[in-house]
Amino acid sequence: MDISAADLLDFYATPLGQRSIDVLGRRIGGWWSDLSGQRLLTTGYASPLESHLLPLNPLSVCHFIPARLSGVESAQNGREVLTDDTLMPLDSESMDRVLLLHRLEHARRPDRTFREIWRVLKPGGKLIVIVPSAIGLWARTPGNPFSKGRAFTGLSLATTLGEQLFGLERMRNALFFPPHSAFIWARMPTGGVLIAEAQKLGGPAHLLQSPSPALKQRQTAPETAALKAKQETRSRDHGRKE
Repeated sequence: MDISAADLLDFYATPLGQRSIDVLGRRIGGWWSDLSGQRLLTTGYASPLESHLLPLNPLSVCHFIPARLSGVESAQNGREVLTDDTLMPLDSESMDRVLLLHRLEHARRPDRTFREIWRVLKPGGKLIVIVPSAIGLWARTPGNPFSKGRAFTGLSLATTLGEQLFGLERMRNALFFPPHSAFIWARMPTGGVLIAEAQKLGGPAHLLQSPSPALKQRQTAPETAALKAKQETRSRDHGRKE
């Protein structure tokens, strides 16, 4: 089920939502303790994390929010942009860090989302992705935004990142408390979300783009030659039989 703007606004206005942001923000700050001189892009809905991101001293912060979530953006925050993150209005290799929150689990074409993130990240750039954990209680409890969309295991998330030319550097669980405001100080054995950090890997351009006509011709030339030789052999054999 798709998430709505109301789902996000209502959740992050609650004590449960506020504690979730505090926990996630501290984890991000622990991994990215100093972003001085670096450009940070978020996709999905990460605006509630601003109070944790700005103290990291990034050169700039921009939040790209899917158009279907229109209504979550704040008129006072000029850093939020409603856009399609599979066609970002950004130059290639212009971002140092990317943060995905409430994005990957709702992506209809994750490959397109990651392809565009790969394009705008600088060589060696890093991303953090936060997704619902398939073995956690949050993904199975209605009433919180992590209960909607696809939930991931650690293996499936690592595989997805690797397939899209991102090298996993570390992964942790977070939100070790029940998804209920009355029990936010309780402790659970499994976390409700997975947080992973990965680095952009280099790769041949043809892995990220459609092959050019010339490349297609080079790739199919050996197959064409083999097929032609096979047809000529069959013609000779047929002539002998006649």
